[in-house]
Amino acid sequence: MKRPVLLFFLCIILAGNQQVLFAQTCGTRQLDPRVGSFLKMIGNQNLTIEQLRKIPIARIRLAGPPLIPYPKEDVQRIKITADSIPVLIFNPVHGQNLPILIHYHGGGFILPLLPGIEHALWQDAKNYAAIVFAVDYRVAPENKFPAAVNDSYNAFKWIAAHGGEFGGDTSRIALTGNSAGANLVAVITQKAKKEGIVNKIKLQVLNGLPADCSPQNMETSVSYQENAKGYWQTKASCYFSVESYAPGQYKNPEVSPGLTEDLEGLPPAVIINAEFDPLRDDGISYAVKLRKNGVKVWEKCFAGQIHLLFGLPSNAEELKELETIVKAAMKESLNK
Repeated sequence: MKRPVLLFFLCIILAGNQQVLFAQTCGTRQLDPRVGSFLKMIGNQNLTIEQLRKIPIARIRLAGPPLIPYPKEDVQRIKITADSIPVLIFNPVHGQNLPILIHYHGGGFILPLLPGIEHALWQDAKNYAAIVFAVDYRVAPENKFPAAVNDSYNAFKWIAAHGGEFGGDTSRIALTGNSAGANLVAVITQKAKKEGIVNKIKLQVLNGLPADCSPQNMETSVSYQENAKGYWQTKASCYFSVESYAPGQYKNPEVSPGLTEDLEGLPPAVIINAEFDPLRDDGISYAVKLRKNGVKVWEKCFAGQIHLLFGLPSNAEELKELETIVKAAMKESLNK
């Protein structure tokens, strides 16, 4: 596979309170120069849906961020439930009674939890003084919907019951997700509400949320049209991901959690959006709907940025601000 295509799919992985009435008011449509330089460096590709369909999934999965070493004694690798779902447990401080962050990775529902993102998860555990349980749910097209939902939900229930055995405080559980993982977090909280166990989840953190995966939304949403191509995450890649994952199920609330009307009683949410992200309006709309249902929301749309705030240096102020928002939400929600 040519390097630009590899980089395109690498990006799929890495993947304050603000009232926004119209999504286009997130910023002034000025791309952050650091991000612009990054896009030029990787040779940002605007592959069509037809081109994406021709790339073998196995070759796509060869892509991945570079490995960054971290202490191997800080992670445990286990398999849970009857489905042997792989879970990585990061506990850098080797503490007890720590908050639990159950993380669901991005990757368009087609990429597994790749080794290159482990360092970021280890870093999250350090930054938030928590134990991170990273769920390596089954992915499409081999395992279509609802496999990822089932794995994600069953892993949550298992961790809620057994997290204390690994040093976690099961009374302080937050779910975190990036992109496709954010979609799964939204679905899990809604399923937990239906089953009467949503009180086990104290906070949900949604970064780059695909809330409405229907073609109709992709063709009418302002952010999908403004950012259809040119900013790494494209409309075509969104189409490709969803058709690989849940063909014909786009209106199912467990695929498009933003279609659920009754969100009352869901846990507080942190919702992170980016101005140059096709999914921006999805996150903003979900935040509005949560608030209308009485759910506390911490929301930030980062002007000038792309999906998942990708392309920023690790010491960027925007990433520090994101961390500050999550810490504030954790302090208020997990310590009640």
